[in-house]
Amino acid sequence: MRHAPWNFRLLINAVRCLVVFGITSGAMAAETPGFDAQIAPILQKNCLACHSSSGRMGGLVMENYDSLIKGGTHGTPIVPGNADGSRIIQMLEGKIAPRMPFGADPLPAADIAAVKAWINAGAAGPAAGAGSKILAPAALPDIRPVVPVVSPVASLKFSPDGKLLAVGGYREVRLIDPSTGKEVATLSGHADYVRSIAFSPDGKMLAAGGGPPQRSGEIKIWDLQSHQLLQTMQGHKDCIYSIAWSPDGKIIASGSYDKMVKLWDVASGKELKNLQDHIDAVFAVAFSPDGKHLASASQDRTVKIWDVATGNRLYTLGDALDGLNGIAYSPSGSQVSAAGYDKTIYIWTVGETEGALKQSLIADEESILALVWSPDGQTIITASSDGSIRFRDAKTLDPLRVIDHQLEWVQALAISPDGRWLAAGRFNGTLSLYDVKNDKAPGGEWTVFTPRQPAVGEEKKQVASQ
Repeated sequence: MRHAPWNFRLLINAVRCLVVFGITSGAMAAETPGFDAQIAPILQKNCLACHSSSGRMGGLVMENYDSLIKGGTHGTPIVPGNADGSRIIQMLEGKIAPRMPFGADPLPAADIAAVKAWINAGAAGPAAGAGSKILAPAALPDIRPVVPVVSPVASLKFSPDGKLLAVGGYREVRLIDPSTGKEVATLSGHADYVRSIAFSPDGKMLAAGGGPPQRSGEIKIWDLQSHQLLQTMQGHKDCIYSIAWSPDGKIIASGSYDKMVKLWDVASGKELKNLQDHIDAVFAVAFSPDGKHLASASQDRTVKIWDVATGNRLYTLGDALDGLNGIAYSPSGSQVSAAGYDKTIYIWTVGETEGALKQSLIADEESILALVWSPDGQTIITASSDGSIRFRDAKTLDPLRVIDHQLEWVQALAISPDGRWLAAGRFNGTLSLYDVKNDKAPGGEWTVFTPRQPAVGEEKKQVASQ
């Protein structure tokens, strides 16, 4: 049998290697995940809740390729060509605590494998010329109730003349005549819960603040004579928890879960200033009586005093031991009171350039949910998750009296301009108007909002799914 010359056999083998290598390389190239098609949807679905520009957990934003590669507090999470050495893979696989996604089920093995393959292939970005597009949070599912649901009372406010009580709930505001308890009008069309309400000083307009969590903040301004919507203002990257209308009627302030405080021009609806200094959610804002200063209270355990004209932070009051969710100026404007999760009421004296803690008191058995200062300056009233509404002397914080045994958390308080009536709104959707003279509620408790009914066939679908 004749054999092919060795050099010919060598040539044949070389050709075979090239063919095999070419086929393998082509297959690998075809199988390498792309950022836009494969990686971005994984990040969008599992990571943006905490790593958006509003959340920025660990200082890391994953809204686009550039911000992902830039990294956060711990540097870049991606080491191109080395998946096992990349922090993002180590956390997805639980090799570094906490395992990601935080508080959720681990990513499917196929998703982790796709991210690893992309990194090992060099972690290439979007195709040339495509640009680094911004990822939007994944669409929220439309989860409908399977039983009738009543909205909690999320916010309350009396009009300046005391003739209207505005009640904020899920996607609407009800206007009630407090003297009769009858509904005057419904202002609907809000994106989510109306978490805060403010009347214009002349009582002609109403502002309602809220917005969908982790999506955006929303403020709607309504004409109270025609009950028509005048304008909608948006700008926050998370829901708004508190709004306040300036004494001169020109500015609305808003505090949001995105850690920002914004000032808005009422006439144009445009954002005037973005006040950045809090490092956690802002739950309450209040203008000083003269309108020169704004106080903001935050989950970061601080109260900050701002100059409204310049937007500059004047000083920080940092005595609280836990998050603060309620704030109020004294009628004189010389003091600010705040309260929150540490069960404590704080009172500071405030000036142009500095403030000082005057007194503090552990005032309740559980977290304080709401706080108001009476119009005459004599009383501070709080509602707590211990089921109580407490009245205290504003000078000494000594207890005066208590309305206890509330059937549900009182999340919202409002006191009438004459100090005669205290409105208390509860998580179970009920509302009571208490006569401050005797702490009695002549009308008892009533449900403000109409129960939301399940969609037709929703109960059957739910049973079938179970």
